Amino acid sequence: MRILHTADWHLGHRLYNRDRTAEHRAALEWLLQTIERERVDLLIVAGDIFDITNPSNLAKELYYDFLARLKQTCCTSAVVVGGNHDSPSLLNAPRGLMRALQLHVVGAADTTAAERVVRIRCKEEELIVAAVPYLRERDLRTARFGESLEDREQALRDGIRGHFEEIAAAALDLRSGKEVPILATGHLFAAGAADDEEKKSYIYQANENNIDAGHFPDCFDYVALGHIHRAQSVGGQKHIRYAGSLVPLTFVEGQAARSVRLVEVGRAGEPVVSRKLQAPSTRPLLRLRYEFDEVKRRLREAVHNYDPTLFTPWAEVRVLTDEPIPNLREKLMAVIKEAQADPGADPCIELIRISRERLTPHAAEDRRQDEQRQLDELDPADVFVQLCGRQNHGAAVDAALRRDFLELSNWVNDESGR
Repeated sequence: MRILHTADWHLGHRLYNRDRTAEHRAALEWLLQTIERERVDLLIVAGDIFDITNPSNLAKELYYDFLARLKQTCCTSAVVVGGNHDSPSLLNAPRGLMRALQLHVVGAADTTAAERVVRIRCKEEELIVAAVPYLRERDLRTARFGESLEDREQALRDGIRGHFEEIAAAALDLRSGKEVPILATGHLFAAGAADDEEKKSYIYQANENNIDAGHFPDCFDYVALGHIHRAQSVGGQKHIRYAGSLVPLTFVEGQAARSVRLVEVGRAGEPVVSRKLQAPSTRPLLRLRYEFDEVKRRLREAVHNYDPTLFTPWAEVRVLTDEPIPNLREKLMAVIKEAQADPGADPCIELIRISRERLTPHAAEDRRQDEQRQLDELDPADVFVQLCGRQNHGAAVDAALRRDFLELSNWVNDESGR
């Protein structure tokens, strides 16, 4: 059976308040074309379909339109699980209709393990999917009065491992001794995964070894993970993988290609064959952090490499300098226009963030001002971390306060996304 593993679409995402709908629409179109070209039998979406728990109507339209068009392809089934950015109630609302169309949606772990084990049949082949969504703290443990931070962290780790063991047992019961392969999903931070910028807001981040490759039950022939946006295997195990995000969500992510994973499974226990399929970049994201002359050179180079078949490139510029540069934006825009074949045309590169960073940070206060970020770059966790740093409680107190804040923040998000 041929399976396409993808995750972390984040439909409705905005970058510095810029709309990403066109990029997402192009990415989903490519995904449908890939499904047809590779003759995919089953699609797995491992969480974070949407960017926020209350997505726009346009974001929901992208999702439902994709599923409707998916049913017109060779792909007979799909399994979609919720992520920490998703609203379980939103995903689960059309679950009955979806199931009738062989589109299996698990928004949250609010049913028994047996109810979240799905049998997939395609032609003469069969596969069992243990559908594990993002696991909220209430799914993993019961709070106890007076428990220490260490006790809570251990209870979380034990809860994650226990959850996978429970659903593995349910999958084995459904298999009934047959040589049917088992695939599991998950939306979590696994120990050893290379982190970009996502882990800080994840409830299990307090201790990185919440689950590693050795904690996934041996009966899983492939584990399709989401949450980390960089495509990779876990713990050197080729059958345990993050697919990565479909569209780069930050300028950091924009420096590496996005991808999905094509997986081929045979009988239970047989080696799984998989390969990365690189998603095309539809909008260049330029991340320039250089001295002024080098920034100008790089902008000229970007203009000369401009591809009119792609969406307008976006640039994040940080100029390294000890001296103020008056009218910095205007000077950079002039560089772009002068480098164009038609200087009178609209700029072919959009500068969506410009800032300055000192080369020699001898003045702490000046450096602190340089490192201040705009409000639209910050999430609540960022603001709280800055507050802790200014109040100077000490490292141990700060770490505990941050963990408590993340717990409360996740609880609020969970309640609003129900």
